[in-house]
Amino acid sequence: MNKTELLNFYKKRKDFIKKYFNDNIDFTDVYDPYIEDKTDNPIMIIGEAPGANEVRLRQPFVGKAGENLQYLIKLSGFDRKKDILITNAFPFRTFEGNKNRTPKADELKIGAKLLEKEIEIVKPKIILLLGNSAIKAFSYIPWAKEVKTLQKCGVYEISGYKTGLCFHPSPLAFNRKDIRNSLEEFFKNLKTLI
Repeated sequence: MNKTELLNFYKKRKDFIKKYFNDNIDFTDVYDPYIEDKTDNPIMIIGEAPGANEVRLRQPFVGKAGENLQYLIKLSGFDRKKDILITNAFPFRTFEGNKNRTPKADELKIGAKLLEKEIEIVKPKIILLLGNSAIKAFSYIPWAKEVKTLQKCGVYEISGYKTGLCFHPSPLAFNRKDIRNSLEEFFKNLKTLI
């Protein structure tokens, strides 16, 4: 992974998105603050989009879903700072009024163009798609269309990339025992899946 190239790429995302969308998007840069600490070929976790907490702290997954993700990462035995790069299907907060909103399909299609480039730079040992928005955006990458047909909480080979799909660790999902159990099992087994 070329860390300088990745940081430069993050700085250019705003201009790329503004060519397509301007409304109801907060263009505050949000990206993994530990890039300098990463090992080569980290695990790449892809969530939905930054929320208000993420914008405030300029880091992905720091709200309640972030606490849940931190718990899952701990179960995996990996180190969030060194082993895992966290990113999003759409790089900026999408909102309606003052509430977060799920990125729309056309936003995820444009986000997928950035995601494809980000994957190229990061060269992850495994890509973890957490939630429907991440899976949908990934399916818009020309070489990853088949991801929509795959079962959640499994690991597959897609165009040379080991790719895991599971649920998003949002508080709503995490409160469902079946989803929480699936996520816990998935992360506990992560070391064996790589």
